[in-house]
Amino acid sequence: MKKLIITGLIFVSAVYVAKAQSYETTVEMSKIGYQNAVCIDLPYTVDEVRETLEKRFAASGLKGKSASKGFTEYKNVKFAEFGNETMTIHTKVDKNKQSKSESKVYILISLQDGQFCASSTCESIISKVKEFENKLEPYVALHTTTVHLDKNMEELKKSEKDLRNLQDDSVSLQKDKEKILKKIDENTQKIQNKQKEIEMKQQIVTETQLKKSQQESDLPR
Repeated sequence: MKKLIITGLIFVSAVYVAKAQSYETTVEMSKIGYQNAVCIDLPYTVDEVRETLEKRFAASGLKGKSASKGFTEYKNVKFAEFGNETMTIHTKVDKNKQSKSESKVYILISLQDGQFCASSTCESIISKVKEFENKLEPYVALHTTTVHLDKNMEELKKSEKDLRNLQDDSVSLQKDKEKILKKIDENTQKIQNKQKEIEMKQQIVTETQLKKSQQESDLPR
């Protein structure tokens, strides 16, 4: 049974690794047609992958500019992970048409002579780009987790603030309740006093009426 489980895990792992490997392809760029690119499919959204790529290049002081066809261009830069040459890096993250939960990451390298790199002409650079893409997923996973954590922390802070406001409202309402209860007690006491006053006055009126009746009956005939 253990052998079956281990074999299964190895098989799943092998499939996963194969799926996550970068490969060479071509992708259309504006005006200059299709060019050689290194591509990898990652199980993350376009935004998650694009933001991760931007962070990876920004860590080396690189800032890209938007270009046509959805590309980001890092013009005439040096990026140690791709080698020591001055190059222009073109990146694009697209939805994977075969799988909505995946994105396609394209990286293209053009040298100062304007030529785009391929394994046949720039084997070392293309090899390093492939290695870079093969190691990209953990960075995307970390970025995604960080984004979710930040969002959850913001929601937690908001909930904590809402709780504090509710607690403050509770204290305020409790004070209002005490004031109202005090007023109710005072009003109840006033009602009782007024009832006693009315009873006394009613008694006086009754006695006075009796006295009047008596006086009327005692009048000389």
